[in-house]
Amino acid sequence: EYMGHFAGSREDCKMKALLLTLVVVTIVCLDLGYTRQCYEGKGTRKSVTCPKGEKVCYTIFLVGSSHPAKVLKWGCAASCPKVGLGARISCCTTDKCNSHR
Repeated sequence: EYMGHFAGSREDCKMKALLLTLVVVTIVCLDLGYTRQCYEGKGTRKSVTCPKGEKVCYTIFLVGSSHPAKVLKWGCAASCPKVGLGARISCCTTDKCNSHR
């Protein structure tokens, strides 16, 4: 009878270890739904919650020799967008970090 009890305890221990492993894997792999907060807009900006998967805040500036840099657009993106000639971009990855004016 002692051996039967010991074998049962060993199976219980294996089951608990498997369950603990599954819980840890689930927590590590689970996206807990955190979303980035950025400023967004053209001309005027407002604080927004970015769509899921968009974790980069950016500011696009118009640059030129005849005037100081001017903000064209604020927004959220999955990665730092590319800009053309005459523009400069600043990207960051913390909440409301694109507060340039």
